[in-house]
Amino acid sequence: MDTINEIGNYINEIPNFPVLHLVHCLATTASIRSQPGSREFAHDHPLASLAGNTMIINAGGILVAAALGKPLMGPFANVMNTLTAVFIWWLVYFGPGDVAFKFYKNKPVQILLMAARETRRCKKILWAVSSAAAVFDGQWIPLVLVGALGGCSGKFLQTTEESVRKQSADISRGEFLQISFVTKASLFISGILSMIKIGVIPLTIAQGLLFCCTMLVSVNLGMALAGLPDPFHPIASATWKVMSLATKEPAKEAASDADDKDMKKDN
Repeated sequence: MDTINEIGNYINEIPNFPVLHLVHCLATTASIRSQPGSREFAHDHPLASLAGNTMIINAGGILVAAALGKPLMGPFANVMNTLTAVFIWWLVYFGPGDVAFKFYKNKPVQILLMAARETRRCKKILWAVSSAAAVFDGQWIPLVLVGALGGCSGKFLQTTEESVRKQSADISRGEFLQISFVTKASLFISGILSMIKIGVIPLTIAQGLLFCCTMLVSVNLGMALAGLPDPFHPIASATWKVMSLATKEPAKEAASDADDKDMKKDN
């Protein structure tokens, strides 16, 4: 148990800058760059591209600050973090020989970066839960929701970035309508860490952080290497079936109403 606590504390004490922040900036920027039309948009509208990219990189800090009533510009106060994000954006979109993007597209590199990025995500969720606990002491719902924002805010702000880049208001593939694995995992991890924080789950923060990091990295490896499906999908489907047992599907209900009207006309 002491060893587990030591490993968990070690993970918790890993500084965000430079390694984890560099990994986050590179993975986020390269992921946006991979989308069709993103590179052309950056060359035609560099300031808009940079603004959207930087917004997504700092999405966790921005939305957590908004939820807790803190200054929204707080995430940009760290000069080195902000300059690093700008430099990585330039390197991925305009760097000589496209070296940075080609480096990211290498499969072994992506796996290593994924492990570091998911570790950072868990630490970010823990930070958000701790920040929320200072405002909503003992109230687990705000802790869970704010903690989840710390891990998945980029997915929500990416919808805005895509709308600007594509010059379209279509959000049919946005995070609100098609919830990704990242958002589901962030809610799950935030729930665990929040329950530990308020004393419902009898674990230390270090043990909870180690469990969450191990789980998230392992699941992502399974999905990336073995093609495993989203593990939360069966749970979500089963939950919705239970919740909707007493109601008809809208299409079936409309068809049933139409049949009733036809019968009345025939009579």
